Amino acid sequence: MKRIALLLLLSILFLNACGKITDEQIFYKIQKKYNKMESYSCFAKIIINGGKKPKEYKVKQIFKRPNKYIIQIIEPEESKGITTVYNGEQAWIYHPQIDQSILIRDYKDSPDENMFVGYFLRNLITTEMVKLESERIEDNDYLIITTMIPGNNKYRMYQKLWVDKKTYLPYKLYVLDKDEKIAVEIYYSKFLYNIDIKDEKFEVYALKN
Repeated sequence: MKRIALLLLLSILFLNACGKITDEQIFYKIQKKYNKMESYSCFAKIIINGGKKPKEYKVKQIFKRPNKYIIQIIEPEESKGITTVYNGEQAWIYHPQIDQSILIRDYKDSPDENMFVGYFLRNLITTEMVKLESERIEDNDYLIITTMIPGNNKYRMYQKLWVDKKTYLPYKLYVLDKDEKIAVEIYYSKFLYNIDIKDEKFEVYALKN
């Protein structure tokens, strides 16, 4: 009986080991899901490190493939409502408290890009460096995907994205400098895939709507 029980236990352990999904398999599933993502909206807490004291913002993000986005600041109060709209070529920045906007015609490679999951995915495709790790945070398991940011900027050299292994939702994103110190932290919430958003949303008149 003991021999049979031992064989059964070994069989169960073997089956469990065979059934365990690897980080590489999870990464493939995440890629597959994100490749179908045409747009998204979310809220984000952004912490910019450096200087004497970190700066913290709460924002709303909207992204549409291939490279259109909107950032609207919710907090702090003195910056509330400041909105950046980028249509893939140029950007409008609107300040509601003074009711003024400026147009920036060449807005490529803006630091704003590094705070979007959509741009992280683009970098993931173009770079040769991809590193996978796992971490458990508050009873949730996350896959950590590290990649390089194009441009060889020493102040924003790498990105690390934490993705929930069950839901495949992004949890947080770090932007690291050349020494792998955290330059920017972004924490995502209320992340919605493939929302219906028209191209007109990214035109200049939409800033005041």
